[in-house]
Amino acid sequence: MLKSSMLIPHEKLKNWIKVFWFLEGDGNGNLINCQKIIPDGCATIFIVLNGEINFSLYKNGEMKRGIYVHPPVMRSYFAYVSDDAYFIDIQLNPSVFYKLFNIAVDELIDTMYTLDDLSINFDSSFLERIYNCKHDKTKVYNELNNFLIDLFYKSNFNKNETLCNINKLYKDGDLDAFFKSQNLSVRQMERNLKKTTGLTPKFLSRIGRFYSILDYIKFREHDTKFKELAKEQNFSNHSHFIREFKSLTQATPENFLNINSDFPQYQGLCNLREFSKY
Repeated sequence: MLKSSMLIPHEKLKNWIKVFWFLEGDGNGNLINCQKIIPDGCATIFIVLNGEINFSLYKNGEMKRGIYVHPPVMRSYFAYVSDDAYFIDIQLNPSVFYKLFNIAVDELIDTMYTLDDLSINFDSSFLERIYNCKHDKTKVYNELNNFLIDLFYKSNFNKNETLCNINKLYKDGDLDAFFKSQNLSVRQMERNLKKTTGLTPKFLSRIGRFYSILDYIKFREHDTKFKELAKEQNFSNHSHFIREFKSLTQATPENFLNINSDFPQYQGLCNLREFSKY
């Protein structure tokens, strides 16, 4: 059985990191679980501590113990995960990966990378420290926060207006407000956003609205009024809402409620909390 959960990072990291996503198996490695991965809109640092994982959408998608760079997921696909797998997905907010490592995200599509592939230098003992305390989530959480706070500090990483506006678009999906906040032409904004996030403004807006919908659903699984939700999220009509949802999950909203256990990210969102409340 695989357990999915998400933890909110330390306060010092809140502008740069969305969540730490944990997927933990309690099997012996004899079974393979088929999991449905949905778009997330962010490049991530992906740590495999145990077991085997195959992200079928990507070249070099078969992974064992190590640290990888996961490009933004732009369409749903199947992942094959051994029942003893344990991984941590450090979900960076859009454009943070580019700003941190100066690597154009739009060049990373469809391939899983090792740190060596991208000439990213991490403390070689980081993976070992995480692995050695993997059964103590408090220690894992502290190791992640300490390492990342130090990484951002050494990189002299500071938020700016552009980064804040991109994060706002990712959170609320308000494309009109994003365009009004910029002093660039539409074409310049699209080009810059594609380079720094791997996504167009329109797609990032779609992802932001999609996760707002998932947040709504997770609290109202047994009383979800989809027509009201479509109106609240400014879809042109209910049919538009269904098409949009299905394009990102390959399921209608009604069907999603019946099969949501197949979506580990959604299960993680349902188990999202601050560590102090874990």
